[in-house]
Amino acid sequence: MLFATARHLPSSGLPMNVVVFASDRELLSRLAAKLPPHWPLTYHDAGFPGAVQQLRAGVQTLVLLDFHAARAAASAELVRQIRQFRPELAMVAVGATGAAQLEGVVTALRVGLRDIVDLDADAEEVQAVLLRASAPAAASAPERARKAPLTLLLGVRPGMGTSTLAAHLCALAQQQRAPENTQDVLLLDMGQPAGDVALYLNIESRFHYDEALRSASRIDATLVRTAMARHPGGLVLLDRAVGSESLPPSDPGLLLKRLCGLFCSVLCELGGTPLRQVPGVLLESADAIWLVTDGAIASLVSLDQLLKQLPAGVREGGRLGLIVNRSDEEAGMGAAQIAERFDLPLLAALPERPRLRASASQGRLLLDDAPRDPYLRALVPLLARFDPSTRPPQAQGLRDRLANALSSLRWKTK
Repeated sequence: MLFATARHLPSSGLPMNVVVFASDRELLSRLAAKLPPHWPLTYHDAGFPGAVQQLRAGVQTLVLLDFHAARAAASAELVRQIRQFRPELAMVAVGATGAAQLEGVVTALRVGLRDIVDLDADAEEVQAVLLRASAPAAASAPERARKAPLTLLLGVRPGMGTSTLAAHLCALAQQQRAPENTQDVLLLDMGQPAGDVALYLNIESRFHYDEALRSASRIDATLVRTAMARHPGGLVLLDRAVGSESLPPSDPGLLLKRLCGLFCSVLCELGGTPLRQVPGVLLESADAIWLVTDGAIASLVSLDQLLKQLPAGVREGGRLGLIVNRSDEEAGMGAAQIAERFDLPLLAALPERPRLRASASQGRLLLDDAPRDPYLRALVPLLARFDPSTRPPQAQGLRDRLANALSSLRWKTK
């Protein structure tokens, strides 16, 4: 069963047929409220046997399918049928941003749909998605020149605390963004084992790096808002699925370009990932590469080996920096000595803090439990390097002013 109106899109003057597959007409009316009155709408009952065979489509047909959570599986099957019946047709998923509807959006991405209409968005955004989907060539248009800074966080070997560092630094940067900065911080977790950062942030990630690679040409603000995991503080996380053993071989160049155009700053966490698995384009395009070590002999040997394995040119341009974690001046070489030994600028020396583990065991960040902890104060020098738009809050009382004044000193942990 179908309902049709003969209209056309104002943008091209060509006949355009927007076909909506849904189980009832409520979706049709919600879409109609977001579109100009002269835009076309054709309704097909998705539950009607042979609905796909009834599809009458010309070259200017756009198919919309209901990917709200309750209908996602059935709509995914319709997508497969339409591809067999009319493979040339452009298809768009219709969903919503609520947590209960997120699984529907992820299902649409997994079945290969690259455009998502968010019914919670305003009319202008809905129309923009449909216009883009109806003109695939627009997807290859040049990106705007703006590029968010990309920082790599590379542990010299597993167990250096890079996941903990990444989670706290990004959450702190998100918290201290300048008020006029409306874009969020992205934490790209490509470390091993996969999924650690999501545990530290106590959030569930359903859309992963592998899927983002496949959808790179369609990464936009709507997909970011609807599919990517988000910490309550606003920080966005894109990670690999738990159980992933190695990074996919696909070139992430296009994905990085898209992401750096959508966020104010991007931190890529690579703790535990062997250097040979790190995509070359990642090392080439990074604005900064921060190596994380501690003072143990085995770690310093790994640091030496990693520096020798880095591609030629990476040490040029001042992009390399050193972070010494679990710094303890009484346990061997100090952070400054390590930096001098390896001829690297020392960016930060982070103290050993058992309280970090205590908070992590409860699925909380130190920001929640001890916002004045020495570990967080030791991150302050990294903030301005990572995201120049951050504005640390002004100290109000004597205690806060004293803490800020002491934040650059070496902290004892005993």
